[in-house]
Amino acid sequence: MNTIDTNLYIDLPLFQDKHKWINVEKNSMFSVAINTQTPPIRFTLTYRDLLEKYGYLEPPIDLGLLSNEDYHTSVGGVAKMMLSLINANAFSKSRWVSLGPGYPPSVKMTSTEVHFVDLEAKSLANYTRFKEGLYNEVHGLGKYELVGEEYIAYANYNWLSAQKLLEFYKDTDIYFINDFQQLLVGGIIGPSAPAVLWYHIPFVPENLSKKLREFLIKAFESFDLVILSTKRDLEGLVRTGAKVKVKQIYPFIDPSDYKTVGKKEIQYVEDKYGFKGDDKVVLVVARMDPMKSQDLAISAIKNVDAKLVLAGDGSFTSRTLGHDKGSMWVSRLKELARSLGVQNKVVFTGYVPDDELFALYQRANVVLLPSRIEGFGLAVCEGWVYGKPAVVSSGTGVSELIIEGGNGFVFKSGNVEELAEKLKLALKDEKVGSLGRETVKKCSVNNAVNELREAFDLASEEYKK
Repeated sequence: MNTIDTNLYIDLPLFQDKHKWINVEKNSMFSVAINTQTPPIRFTLTYRDLLEKYGYLEPPIDLGLLSNEDYHTSVGGVAKMMLSLINANAFSKSRWVSLGPGYPPSVKMTSTEVHFVDLEAKSLANYTRFKEGLYNEVHGLGKYELVGEEYIAYANYNWLSAQKLLEFYKDTDIYFINDFQQLLVGGIIGPSAPAVLWYHIPFVPENLSKKLREFLIKAFESFDLVILSTKRDLEGLVRTGAKVKVKQIYPFIDPSDYKTVGKKEIQYVEDKYGFKGDDKVVLVVARMDPMKSQDLAISAIKNVDAKLVLAGDGSFTSRTLGHDKGSMWVSRLKELARSLGVQNKVVFTGYVPDDELFALYQRANVVLLPSRIEGFGLAVCEGWVYGKPAVVSSGTGVSELIIEGGNGFVFKSGNVEELAEKLKLALKDEKVGSLGRETVKKCSVNNAVNELREAFDLASEEYKK
């Protein structure tokens, strides 16, 4: 649906016997059940190990009973966005369902409960292959040939996620489903409560096979509303003629999370990662993944007088689901750096704790997002908090927000020579980044809260009295 009448309300009973209604007023607080593949916390011990360490732990396990070494919170991406919403009191109540192989059944965080779905090893491997195949095709990394048992595993994970979500049916106003790993959940949930999908990866229908394009459209149409991250993706969905309510909202951060650090902390990262006080630093903050195109950054830095810092490690998929694309990609990148003779100009940090990340942002001269295609690119917004100029690929969603020469520069996706030239421009005039502090307001959690309330109102229209 190309246009949306936000004043249209349709009275529609859902069940003749139960008469479940959504009774929230427009723009009021919603009770939500959140669904993401990646959990907001990642355990370093299995549930069995935790029981051996502590004895009986009654679910939902209070994290306050555990040692900090037993788990850590997710550092970025969709999970961090959802945590920002919860911490901003965006919802009257929240429960969260995620994939957690070997994790406890559920845990209690400060402001939410997290419930985990587990899969046996073979099903987990097949699920991972299906969703990675979908992910790779969307990002132009190869066409996916459907394998029946892989799709069955994907469907099974979606079924188990929906089952867990439906346990919260009686006091849930909105099911808030995030990303491509849970595309079937909307159809399974059915009319129990409004289901909103935020599809975070690119949707450029011309880049997809007919089979995958139709699969995505059918999945979108099973939700009461679909959120897309960029105008590019919104226009792509409109071109398909899909019969779905849709809203565009930029991904977001909480700027207050990003602290200013002192000279001591900056000196620490300089010493740790081996660059001098007068070195120019180009910073890429991204997980180790071919989609992030760190290879372009390495190729470009050969012709730029600067150090390249690649901050990040593998994704949840690499570390937890047994699909170790992260370490394989790092090996390829290091070999590329050696072959180009720039190994002394390229720094691989691996996982970076928050305090070090803040120091790296402050120390950087430019923040770079080289991805050939990407849904958005929140690292650019993080750099803007610190007033840093951004250099981004034209294939990234965040390129929509670049004011050329104002808050950054855009280079043609995949063009190493143009990337090198834009890096030189950004390094020449670092004042370019100061405008980014204004731009980032469009991608703040406060702005997102208001946008999401409008989206939830729209999704709930046909469920209201």
